[in-house]
Amino acid sequence: MGNSLIERSSPLGRRSVAKGRLAGAIGILFVLASPLVAGAAGLPIDEARGGIPTLAPILEQSAPGVVNIAVSGTAQVRTRNGEATGQQRRVQGAGSGVIVDAANGYVLTNHHVIENATTITVTLSDGRALEAKLVGSDQATDIAVLKIPSEHLTAVPFGEPDKMKVGDFVIAIGNPFGLGQTVTSGIVSALGRGGLNIEGYEDFIQTDASINPGNSGGALIDLRGRLIGINSAILGPSGGNVGIGFAVPVDMARAVMDQLVKYGDIKRGILGVELGEIPVDQVAKIGSPGALIRSIVAGSAAEKAGLTANDIVVGFNGAGIRSANDLRNKVGLVRVGNTVTLSLLRNGRAQTIEMKVGDAPTAPKL
Repeated sequence: MGNSLIERSSPLGRRSVAKGRLAGAIGILFVLASPLVAGAAGLPIDEARGGIPTLAPILEQSAPGVVNIAVSGTAQVRTRNGEATGQQRRVQGAGSGVIVDAANGYVLTNHHVIENATTITVTLSDGRALEAKLVGSDQATDIAVLKIPSEHLTAVPFGEPDKMKVGDFVIAIGNPFGLGQTVTSGIVSALGRGGLNIEGYEDFIQTDASINPGNSGGALIDLRGRLIGINSAILGPSGGNVGIGFAVPVDMARAVMDQLVKYGDIKRGILGVELGEIPVDQVAKIGSPGALIRSIVAGSAAEKAGLTANDIVVGFNGAGIRSANDLRNKVGLVRVGNTVTLSLLRNGRAQTIEMKVGDAPTAPKL
């Protein structure tokens, strides 16, 4: 099994880099398609049609909040080696998005869907085509926020991805292959996926689902019709589907959206530490997962707050820490200058530290 390709693709351009021994390419083109088991617990029953289980009532509530996105713009012409030639070419593409705030007309989608776009058109499920304004975009999480006129919109309510479990059923709604709104289903096959080098900050919901071009930015919803993820990427040979797909959890997407709406940009908080995983034998002893602080950057926010090497961080702003990557993600969603609370173990004793996160120049490690 030779080296594979991790591929980040966009309607307006394509970039790829070699990576490891993954079984295939990771392409950012998402849709779900595995049949939901008839009679599964919690499925609505249509008594008028002989008592058959159906997802239709869920979709009647959620599908109007999922939109098609068409983009046009320019992209750099590059050589086969990826070097820019200085020439521009006109490009077009399509993807999906989710209305999350009907009153203000805010739409969540992927950064790679609107990257390099000069015009963005959002088409609603009722056929209305609206010109969208880009509020802001974050490449590191692959999340972008659009704004459209707010008349007669339907929003998909936010769910709780942190309460999802492996095996939970999920539904995806999007615009595969430009066909128009399409619905498919699958299950959650893993949670907290990271280290894939698709994005800078990764905490993906993984699903055993078929994924197709055009579903990027679409909705991954639970059986209550709540938004739990923004469909983003696949793992498969040459960009094809082998049943491993990824969605950005909506709590991460929402944190990014809040900054983009309020400030128009993202300024990530940085602690200024080098992190490592806790040895397996120590996890059993302390009775909790977490992240090990290996070293402190001189002059960083961490040093000023009194953090030390070998501290074990087990909580962040009241939430537990699953791993070093989980802590990195949580810190990366906090804006520079904000105060955070760390729960940690130092020499076996519990401590709580409040600190203001710094910025990258003073603390480049985290």
